[in-house]
Amino acid sequence: MALEKTKEKLRKADTALAREALGAIAALEEQLKLKDRQIRRMRLDFETIIEVVSQVNARSLKTELIENFTLNTIMGQFAVHRAFIMRQENHLSDRIVLTVSKNVSVPSVSFKSDSPLARALIEREKPFRLRQTTGLLRYEEFRPIVETRLELCAPLIKRHENGDMELKGIIVLDKKFGRFPFSESDIDFLSLLSSMVAISLHNAQLYQRSIYDEMTQVFSRGHFDAHLFQEIERAKRYHSGGSPQPYNISLVMFDIDDFKVFNDKYGHQVGDTVLKAVAHAVKRSVRSSDVVARYGGEEFCVVLPETGKENAIRAAERIRKTVEGLKIATSCGLVGVTISTGVATYPDDASTMQELVREADKALYRAKALGKNRVEVAEGGKPSGDEE
Repeated sequence: MALEKTKEKLRKADTALAREALGAIAALEEQLKLKDRQIRRMRLDFETIIEVVSQVNARSLKTELIENFTLNTIMGQFAVHRAFIMRQENHLSDRIVLTVSKNVSVPSVSFKSDSPLARALIEREKPFRLRQTTGLLRYEEFRPIVETRLELCAPLIKRHENGDMELKGIIVLDKKFGRFPFSESDIDFLSLLSSMVAISLHNAQLYQRSIYDEMTQVFSRGHFDAHLFQEIERAKRYHSGGSPQPYNISLVMFDIDDFKVFNDKYGHQVGDTVLKAVAHAVKRSVRSSDVVARYGGEEFCVVLPETGKENAIRAAERIRKTVEGLKIATSCGLVGVTISTGVATYPDDASTMQELVREADKALYRAKALGKNRVEVAEGGKPSGDEE
């Protein structure tokens, strides 16, 4: 109000000095409006980032879902039609590869997260325009990225507590719709979002490492326990709903026959090779919905959701025959192994997770006692020998 009165007095004065003062006031007001718009834009950007990161973390710890959701969100935020993401291949690899591409053909290209190119991208730190990459063109792996003729490259950098920085990947975007250039505030927004996405990808990798057995790369004992418990609880809720159809969960447990003797004869390195080969073969022989885990040592288990006893027996036989048919290349030549297998089904043989494991384990040891290389089922089930 006071400013308006001052402006009115200056207008009435109608002198050169008054007009100059009015001009200065108008310029100041424009600057304040601009600052206000910038502040509102920053607030909206921060709210968007918080929402995106919350959605990413709430949805999944799977890298595929994280990167797809992130790329779709960024493309929507900036009205971008073409984009792609490269990231570390998996929790075992430090190689950065193309994982998601939207409306753009990207030549086959990859590089290691500790390569000279990765270090150069970390030095860049903030998103940069691909046309400003003369220094990066000396790296052969980066040239195909530039040749896509997209606009902006955002490094995904994870800052560790000790100060080290690790490249988790890159996001590459085309110009905005209408070919409008990215503003500095756009680049600041993308820079902050990229840091958050790098943290999400890092957390997903840590999670993947925690649920897989390091040697065999099937699920770990801890993940097996959690998964089977959840399946049993789900089955209980299903039954409590009054459904006339039973919800069966079957558990197959198997142990490599005479593995200690095998280790003593060939050595632990050959034994490790055999464990990996058996785990890999079993994973290939079951459904994608089945969960294969290393229970401990040379003992493995497979959770078969929505599977009754007869189908579980058939699945166990298929697993047994698959392992029996393996010819595993080792430093001592081709070797073969067999397994003894036990099968139990919820709710036929058990009412709790602990009981289901115990019944499958008892059936496994009965298979060993009856000559090995065979499938046995929990009491009340139909045994299956290797004559099938």
